[in-house]
Amino acid sequence: MSTQDNNTDGIQTIAMDMGRLFMNDLYSDVVFLVEDQRLPAHRLVLAARCEYFRAMLYGDMAESKKHEIQLEVPLEAFKSILEYLYSDKLTFAKIGMDKTLDVLNLAHLYGLEYVGTAINKYLEQKLAVNNVCVILNAARLYDMPELTNKCLDFMNTNSLALLQSDSIQMLSKEAFGELLRQDHFFAPEVELFRSLCKWRENKPSEDSQTLLSLVRLPLMSVHELLHVVRPSGIFKLDDVVDAIDKVNIGKNLPYRATKLPGVSLDETHWDSVGTGFVCRFTARPVCFIRVEQCSPCTVVAIYEE
Repeated sequence: MSTQDNNTDGIQTIAMDMGRLFMNDLYSDVVFLVEDQRLPAHRLVLAARCEYFRAMLYGDMAESKKHEIQLEVPLEAFKSILEYLYSDKLTFAKIGMDKTLDVLNLAHLYGLEYVGTAINKYLEQKLAVNNVCVILNAARLYDMPELTNKCLDFMNTNSLALLQSDSIQMLSKEAFGELLRQDHFFAPEVELFRSLCKWRENKPSEDSQTLLSLVRLPLMSVHELLHVVRPSGIFKLDDVVDAIDKVNIGKNLPYRATKLPGVSLDETHWDSVGTGFVCRFTARPVCFIRVEQCSPCTVVAIYEE
């Protein structure tokens, strides 16, 4: 057996021995009182593994003089943190999504960056319509840009299902605003408006004016503006009339778009973008591209909607 193999076996043995001390009264010199449970621990182990506990147990904090320390933290999340400190293991699958987010909160509190990174990867794999909103809230709260972008991408891909689910009501005001600002959140604007109305009803204490300003009224049909938006009383009549005017003109509308195969509307408004082999396309969402053969030139026109 090589020296490298011996070192690997030795490290694994040490890890197993350390793991046996987890929740073990043997040699325990501190007890954490969490939700009426007594959790035995070892000062030296915790201090060696985490700067937060080093300051708590050996610094100037009052807890350094106590044998029993009361903590106001979620029990299962704290036990997961202790297990990691003893064994380097993270077992999110067995504790569920809500408790995993509790672990993320404690990892942030205790400065355990590796735990935060591991949770980031785990949550990316578990994104679903029923949990993406609470995950996005956490990602923004703990400044996790990679996870935030993953959540937003997932929401863009599943926009209509998300708007029609109850889970979107879990969004924080800031997260909802970030979603509404995106040009790539592609869903019927009227569905977005309905979802926001329900969100306002569930959070009456929140100032929703900023969110309402992000609703793109001209993207709704005249029928939706007259029979959904106007009766709600949320927008002024002048705002509704202005939106109807922009809908009728059909130019320079604040579209939301996503990368999907071609979709079709009414093939009414066409803009010429060039003739022959030179066409000057600009970056904008379109529903139709029409190519007309007019000898000796080819005319290309697009319908912008």
